[in-house]
Order: sequence, then structure tokens, then C-alpha cells
Amino acid sequence: MNIYEAENSPKRSIDIRKSRGQTSASFVYAFPPDIPVIVPGETISQESIDAVLSYMEDGARIIGLKGWDISII
Repeated sequence: MNIYEAENSPKRSIDIRKSRGQTSASFVYAFPPDIPVIVPGETISQESIDAVLSYMEDGARIIGLKGWDISII
């Protein structure tokens, strides 16, 4: 699925820690370094989840989550 389709599909929210295998409907960035960790249309992997959680532990600002929730299709 491409980014346009993912961003324009019906969405729901789920705890990022339980999102492995789901399709992301939004970008998730860590700042710094301000690069996307997850992009719309991507199947969320455990590696991506671990990266986001690691950035959070290191004090990075996470853009694209509401609390612990990620938007999925």
C-alpha cells in the first residue's frame, strides 16, 4: 500500500507495543534525529517498535503517537 492510500484509509488506534504486523496509517518520527521510523502503508515490525521505544527511553520527542497509540488501517 502506498503512503497516499494509507493516509486516506479509515483508521483506528492501537497501542504501539501491540502493533506488530499491522499497517501504519501515519508517520512516526523521533526528534532528534527527525527521521521517520515508521511510514504510512508500512507493515509495522518488531524492530520498528523497538526503535521507537528505545528513542522514547533516550528522551527523544516522538511525533505521530498519541500517548502510546499509533494510527493503523
